[in-house]
Amino acid sequence: MSPDGILKRSILSGIFLTSAAIASGVEISDDFERPEVGDAWAGHMYSFSIEDGALVASQLPDAGHGAVIRTQLDFRNVKIDFDVKFEGGERFNFVIDDKNCKEVHAGHICRVSITRNRLTVQDDRNGAMNLELRELRKQPEKAAEIEAFLETTKSSGDFEFLDGRWYRMRVEIENNQMSASVDGKIVAKLTSPGIAHPTKTQFGFTVTGRDILFDNVVAVGTK
Repeated sequence: MSPDGILKRSILSGIFLTSAAIASGVEISDDFERPEVGDAWAGHMYSFSIEDGALVASQLPDAGHGAVIRTQLDFRNVKIDFDVKFEGGERFNFVIDDKNCKEVHAGHICRVSITRNRLTVQDDRNGAMNLELRELRKQPEKAAEIEAFLETTKSSGDFEFLDGRWYRMRVEIENNQMSASVDGKIVAKLTSPGIAHPTKTQFGFTVTGRDILFDNVVAVGTK
C-alpha cells in the first residue's frame, strides 16, 4: 500500500469534489488508507465510504441507478489495476469516459461490465451509448439491425467471483484494443474503433447492490 493515498476531505452538497488521487503526469495511485473518501473521487457521499483501508460501494435503496464514483485522469491509452471483493453486491461496471464528448450518453467511451460469473468488454463510443444509435433503436424497422451491430461492439468471458475474496483486476487500453484481466489472466478482450477515441478524461465504478469493495487503484496512462 502506498502512503500517497492520504487525501484531504472536501464535500459540497453531499457530492465529493473531483481531483486526481495522486497525479503526476498521467498516473494515479490510491490505497484508501485514510478515514474519509475525500476529494479524490466524485460520487454521492452516502454511497461510498472507507472501511479498513478499502473503498466500500453500496447502492442506495430505491436509487434507480447504480452507485457512481469517478476520478479524473487525461489519457488515450492506459493500464489500470485495482483490487475488488464482492460482499453481497450484484455487479459493477468499470467505466471510462470523455466528459467532453457530446456524441455519447454521459460521455461514456468504453467499459468492462462485471457480474459474479462474467466479464464483458464494451465499446460505448460506437455502441450502446452512441446517441445516434440510441435514436435508431427506437425505430421498429431498424431495431433488429441495430441489435445485431451492437453485438459486435462487445466481447465476454466467464470468470467466477466468490464472495469475501480479493481479486486483482487490470483494464488495459492500447489504441483500438481493450482487455480485462483477473489475477493476471485475460478474461475478455475486444478490438473496436470507438476504444481508440483519442481523449479520455475520467474512470471509475458504477455498483449495483451492496456491497462491493475496491482497493489499491493504480493507473498509468499515455496521451
